[in-house]
Amino acid sequence: MNVLITGGLGFVGSAIANRLCGEHGVTVLARSEQGLDRLNQSERVTVRVGTLQGLVAADIAGIDVVIHCASTVDNYNILSEPYLDVDTNLTGTIALLEACKEHKPRFLYVSTYGVYGNLTDLPANEESRCEPLGTYPATKLCAEQFCRVYGRLYDFHFNICRLTNVYGPGDRFDNTRKGAFHYLIWNAMRGAPINIYRGGDFVRDYVYIDDAVDALVTVARAAPAGELYLVGSGEPVRFGDLIDSVHRQTGRKSVVGAMAPPRFHDVVGIVDFTADISKLRSLGWSPKVGYDEGIRRTIASYEPHLRDAPAGTAA
Repeated sequence: MNVLITGGLGFVGSAIANRLCGEHGVTVLARSEQGLDRLNQSERVTVRVGTLQGLVAADIAGIDVVIHCASTVDNYNILSEPYLDVDTNLTGTIALLEACKEHKPRFLYVSTYGVYGNLTDLPANEESRCEPLGTYPATKLCAEQFCRVYGRLYDFHFNICRLTNVYGPGDRFDNTRKGAFHYLIWNAMRGAPINIYRGGDFVRDYVYIDDAVDALVTVARAAPAGELYLVGSGEPVRFGDLIDSVHRQTGRKSVVGAMAPPRFHDVVGIVDFTADISKLRSLGWSPKVGYDEGIRRTIASYEPHLRDAPAGTAA
């Protein structure tokens, strides 16, 4: 089986490539070679540097499965590049679907739990109403609809997966806008002060990267055409309890402060979120890595970087 992974040098895309390259032919599409070090066996993966808009039907010939991870990753683009979410998530997705419509590979679109917005009825499931709060999740939800339209119109097998918060080795720890949990783990390892919105008194669903990848691969291989799946751990956790676990495992106790979210975060941010993953479980998948173990593995992956980093103050 030949697999094309768009955004294949990103956190999730590269983890999928690492998972599949021992069994299948894997090609990753990326805008640059940044993130190439995420590939454990880069010699077994074909890396193509380019854009979604540059793809044509001939590029899809011989591809059996497309896993579409290429995307913007946070809500902040509206403040500086207001068209970036549209250009990447919408125009890019249509370009990919246009390239796929002739050869009809199985198509998996990787979306986000952000499409739900702030729900009053939790846990969320695949039927929960969607009211995205920012341009990032709004364009992801619209791209989901594009996939449905093209799948029906050109009669090819498509699925959609909405990921909750994914964490684990491989993601950057210096980005406060995306993957903030990794940033806080890094600061806790250094003994730096940590400031958390609402003092960590909110609930989320974090899914470990290996479990997320196994879920996506399961859907790509086994899901009936046209089905949507919510991918998470199914175990709600108070964010402050995650930080307590980090402190237990590092043996260091950062000063934890509470801060009020800025107005922008209040407008576009989700407060509480929990996921009902029973539909995904029906495919035979279940999460295997609990929070304490996932945090332990993440800390271990950051330790080689720690000796080169002086203790500092969290932003």
